[in-house]
Amino acid sequence: MIAAALLGLCLGWTSGYPLLYEAPPERIDALLRDPHWTVLGVEEKLAALARLRIHTPYRIGCLGEGRDPDRDPLFRLDETDCTVLVVTSAALLHAGSLEEAEGAIRRIHYRGGQPSYENRYHFTLDRITASPFFEEITARAAPDSLLEGITVRLNRDSAGGRLLPIDWEREVTIRYLPARRMNRTVAARLPSACGIAFLRLANVPKGYLVAHEGILLDGDRLFHASSRAGRVVESPLFDYLENTGFDGLLFYRFL
Repeated sequence: MIAAALLGLCLGWTSGYPLLYEAPPERIDALLRDPHWTVLGVEEKLAALARLRIHTPYRIGCLGEGRDPDRDPLFRLDETDCTVLVVTSAALLHAGSLEEAEGAIRRIHYRGGQPSYENRYHFTLDRITASPFFEEITARAAPDSLLEGITVRLNRDSAGGRLLPIDWEREVTIRYLPARRMNRTVAARLPSACGIAFLRLANVPKGYLVAHEGILLDGDRLFHASSRAGRVVESPLFDYLENTGFDGLLFYRFL
C-alpha cells in the first residue's frame, strides 16, 4: 500500500508544483527532471500524477492528430476525458521533458508508433491487451471463481456495420470481474497504482465494451475524468460502483 508514500509525495516536494492543467511548460519540465521524481518507480510516479491531474477540465475527445479528420492536438494536459487522462499520464511516465512526453504519446496511443486516425487505439480493451505500454491483470487480482468471460468484436456492430469509419476490427475474448463481486480482498491484491476499466455489457452489440476508465490507488481511490463533474475528481471506488451501475471491471498495469 502506498497511502503514506502518496501523502508524502503530495504534501512534500510535489507541493512546489502547480496542477498540471494550469502549469506552464517549464514547470512541467522541471517536475520531470526533479531528482525526487527521477528515482520513483512507475507506481509511485503514477500516484503522484493522479494527484497532479486533479481538477483538469473535462472535454470528450480532446486528443487527435492535429489534422483531418481529428484536428485536436496529439498531446495536451489542459483538458482531458477518461482515456486521455490515462494515455497522457502514461506518456509522462516515460518522459524527461514535455517534448519527450509528446513523443511518447505516439508510441502509447498508436499502433506502430505512427499517428493517424486509423492507427489510434480507439478502444480501451484493444489498448490494454495489445499496447506494449499496458498489461491487463484482472485474473491476477481476482480468483477464477469470481470471473466471467465475454467475447466482443470491436468496431463491428450486431448488424455488421462499423462503429468508427476505419478499416479495422478485432475480436477479443476476456475474463472480467463482475462489479457486484468486487471486494476488499481483490482490492488488496491490486498494484498500489494501476488502471481500471468499467464495462457495460449492453455496449457489446454496438462493437465495444469499456464505458469508462481511470487510475486506481490503493484499491479504492479512483481518479477519473468525470463528465458529470466536468473535471478530474477523486472518488472512493466502492461508493462509485454503488452509484454508477457498471456491469464489470478490468484492471491493468502501466508498464
